[in-house]
Amino acid sequence: MRACPPVTGLLLAALLCGCQQLPQQRAGPAASADEPAWKSVRLAAGSDTLELRSGQVLVTDSAGTLALFFSLFAGDFSPFVHTGILVMESGKPFVYETYGEIQPRLGRRPTDLIQGRVKRSPLPEFVKRGKYVEIYELPEGVDAERVTGYVQDQFARQTPFDPYFRYDEHDALYCTELTALALGAGGWEQPDLLPFPDNPSLTRVRHWLGITDRGTVHAQQLIAPERFIAALSVLRQQERFHVYIELKRELHRRFTADQKLGNLFDWNGTSLELRPPITEFIVRGVEMYRGRDVPPLDQVRDDIRALAVNMFGTIGS
Repeated sequence: MRACPPVTGLLLAALLCGCQQLPQQRAGPAASADEPAWKSVRLAAGSDTLELRSGQVLVTDSAGTLALFFSLFAGDFSPFVHTGILVMESGKPFVYETYGEIQPRLGRRPTDLIQGRVKRSPLPEFVKRGKYVEIYELPEGVDAERVTGYVQDQFARQTPFDPYFRYDEHDALYCTELTALALGAGGWEQPDLLPFPDNPSLTRVRHWLGITDRGTVHAQQLIAPERFIAALSVLRQQERFHVYIELKRELHRRFTADQKLGNLFDWNGTSLELRPPITEFIVRGVEMYRGRDVPPLDQVRDDIRALAVNMFGTIGS
């Protein structure tokens, strides 16, 4: 998903915008592997240098409408919707990932029009596109050479992107599937699929899209806090992206079984957009700390919940 819907532009203005599938759009100048795109680096406690190694797992969230949409596909909230594997080649960092692109047409379901394949992107380009990226070390005992060999092989095969998120076959791959299988090639035990939420509205939309597997692999299953290496961002203050993550978390918390996707999103036949009240909630939340430092995370969460109650009422009311 490459292009940014209107709300993402608003977020970029306020903040400074998987496997996402949005209308194709002319990209800006590509970043090279030699030109850092990030303006801030947060290192793991006790570290004083950024150490990039082949096999490290990258996770990101594009702060767009589709990222919010797909975050609802898990019963447990996951901050990130896209992953990749870092590979050092001739001393330069590249990210192996997969995603799809689409030019929607009236009368056709979007997933039938998505095309993509495994790609190799310079790390600066990956960060520029994702805005905020976290890097994690491989689980203990996983063979980094086998992990990198797997993604390089899938890139050489030009393995297509899987818009139907099927894990029962691997002829086509979605982003977290590629990462999970790469870790598996290195000796990691494959994770269980996380089941989709029991929400009738979401179930109907999933079946219309042709996403009928029993669940998916989520980015949060592929990382662990103790393996955190660093966070890179185009934002000078990374805490401002965390505000957006907490806004997304609150919307996920409120998406209970009785809620309908149409309460959050509007599909006009060619693009998915947020409903105006949801756009207002996100923009007001991001603007909440304009001109001052972002407070500790617990306070941010309390502030956002208070904003949600003020705008939408208590859950179940």
